Amino acid sequence: METETEKQEFGKFQWFFFVIFIPMIFTLTLVGVILSVAGFDVLGKAKSTLKEIPVVEKLFKEEEDTAATSQVLKEEAQKEEMKKLEETVEEQSVMITALEKDLTNKEKEVQTLTQEISSLEKQLEEIKNTETETNNQKKDISSLYDNMSSKKAAEIIPNLSQEDALLILTSLDDKQVADILAKMTVEDAVKYTGLLSSNEE
Repeated sequence: METETEKQEFGKFQWFFFVIFIPMIFTLTLVGVILSVAGFDVLGKAKSTLKEIPVVEKLFKEEEDTAATSQVLKEEAQKEEMKKLEETVEEQSVMITALEKDLTNKEKEVQTLTQEISSLEKQLEEIKNTETETNNQKKDISSLYDNMSSKKAAEIIPNLSQEDALLILTSLDDKQVADILAKMTVEDAVKYTGLLSSNEE
């Protein structure tokens, strides 16, 4: 008798499962798919409906809390990353400013050196011009004393300043200098010979 009751209960459970439960799940799934394809938000409506049921509501709250916590963690991570990026940008900005200052200083140095080079080139040009003029003067004086007799030159040179006399004597060739020194007084000849020898050193 007990076995018949068990069979009957088992049979009723099977009947409920196969006749009511499975077709109902199939129908709900089919309706959900059709409504989703039609453009209705079936899952959203189902969630909002389930949230109104007291027992299921707690499950959704826990899910929302977990989602909220993960959202907060995401936001904190994003804030942390933003802060690091801002610090990096600030460091790079400071570095760029320092490099710009350094570049400005280097440009000023280059400008100063360029001005110095220009000034030195001008001075060199002036010196060259002066040397050219001096050489021209020496040539003029040399040609003047070349044409003069050695006796006349021997009379004039002792009356000039030492620098001028030395300039004239060094511009002449050795034979002319020897002739002029020979026609000078002994004292003057010794004096100018000493000057010429010290000038050659």
